Amino acid sequence: QINVLQAKKKFEILDAMLSFMHAQFTFFQQGYSLLHELDPYMKKLATELDQLVIDSAVEKREMEHKHALIQQRSLSSPQDFSYDDSKVEFNVDAPNGVVMEGYLFKRASNAFKTWNRRWFSIQNSQLVYQKKLKDVLTVVVEDLRLCTVKPCEDIERRFCFEVVSPTKSCMLQADSEKLRQAWIQAVQASIASAYRESPDCFYIE
Repeated sequence: QINVLQAKKKFEILDAMLSFMHAQFTFFQQGYSLLHELDPYMKKLATELDQLVIDSAVEKREMEHKHALIQQRSLSSPQDFSYDDSKVEFNVDAPNGVVMEGYLFKRASNAFKTWNRRWFSIQNSQLVYQKKLKDVLTVVVEDLRLCTVKPCEDIERRFCFEVVSPTKSCMLQADSEKLRQAWIQAVQASIASAYRESPDCFYIE
């Protein structure tokens, strides 16, 4: 019986090893086939990656240039380095339609009430913002004629004001008291300007 087992062991072990080698061959062959099919996509992705690297470098240079300009303005007017005076001004009759623009902190409407810094602007009787300079505009208030604006003092942050519409309210924070007053006045002026431009259509609606 021992002799039979010894003889049987030789081909059983060899058969197991051969099965293992076949399994390895099939595994790597299927892997090659799959990756070979993905080869055009990977090449396309590599090209897009190169373009993303270039775009990122260009954006970095632009941001560094803007930062350098802000620092120069800060040095030229050290009495108030938190913002640029040009942003405080607003013009309801601006040729490009942008009454006022600048950075504001916006309180989220979610349960966490987080604050995010966004680039806001008042244009075409709307209050809109962007996450980044080239992003699509997000409309906060579709028609300023239906809104009111008021400063908010009973809140954990300074320089806050609220834009209230019939459907929702938006809590915003400026960088200074001067900027808060400028934004409030800009919203009020835009409301008045919108009424002057099309009062009849508004009352009919």
